[in-house]
Amino acid sequence: PTFPMAAIVCLAAAAASALPAETKPASVHSHPARLKPVHEAVAPMREAACGPARMDRVGGATGRRGVMHHTAKLAAAAALLVQGTTREGQAAAAPRALSDVVSKIPGYGMADLFFPSYFKGKWDCISELVDIQMPSGEELVPNLSEVNNLRRFLGSPETLLRYNQTYFSFRDQVIADRGINTRAARNALRFDGENKEWYMPLREREPITDVTWDPANPNFLSYTAPEGMRYEVLVTKRAFEKPNPNVFITSEVVRQTQTDMSQMQAPVVKQVKDQVKYRYIPGSDPPTIQAILISDVFLTPQDARLEDYIKAGNKPVTVYRTRILMTKAD
Repeated sequence: PTFPMAAIVCLAAAAASALPAETKPASVHSHPARLKPVHEAVAPMREAACGPARMDRVGGATGRRGVMHHTAKLAAAAALLVQGTTREGQAAAAPRALSDVVSKIPGYGMADLFFPSYFKGKWDCISELVDIQMPSGEELVPNLSEVNNLRRFLGSPETLLRYNQTYFSFRDQVIADRGINTRAARNALRFDGENKEWYMPLREREPITDVTWDPANPNFLSYTAPEGMRYEVLVTKRAFEKPNPNVFITSEVVRQTQTDMSQMQAPVVKQVKDQVKYRYIPGSDPPTIQAILISDVFLTPQDARLEDYIKAGNKPVTVYRTRILMTKAD
């Protein structure tokens, strides 16, 4: 549930819902089998009183002159950080100093999402898509048939997905392993409500390839899907807050570029704002986190007519709401 997980998971669920029964293989057990039955596992999520997170404005300087002045001061501070060390030390310190400087430039946001220490490790996640809204009207939704098809399955087992998410320590902070997590979400298991078992669609057993992600530069991720689509994902804004020790709220704006490598066509650009509210359950055994994920999908000039883009303005055209149950797996 970090990075563009909503877009990945929701669209994967839509694809799974369209699969004919004969394409579903026997169940697979690549995840820990110690979880409760799915109807018991998902029940607590229905009772979670989690509201939407908010996106905070980042940076205090306003206007081009203010931003440039603020950035110049930060760059000078970064230079001081790497002075007075050996050449080898400067080479090692420079990337981190540059990353810290960029994170403080107004409009760029924080260097990454820094999670509470209890996130560290591997988690077994079950997600349930519970609601889809079209606040700007159906006429502005470019993939309306796909969205309507997915809405038909709300409240049914076909919207359940199961996948792993991993968090690790980097530079004294706990962050999400976005490379591993993207692989896991793209290969999520589906739930067969009739046979009461998890399965992986045959056409999705081929993993994504060429995954590029660097924790020192966490804003960019790219990968190639089996069907030949190349995805490049860029985080343009982020914020997080911790209202109390057991609640953690994150917000990221992500721009995803999708390029069909087999055709000479212009890339498809999408912009998604993911907001997640995590609630850690104290004393749970194994450790458990409940979360609510709200994904706002916006029009871009590339995927809409100019008049539709202007009409939508700053409002999302599609809003997905997903509940997630995370259980510690290691």
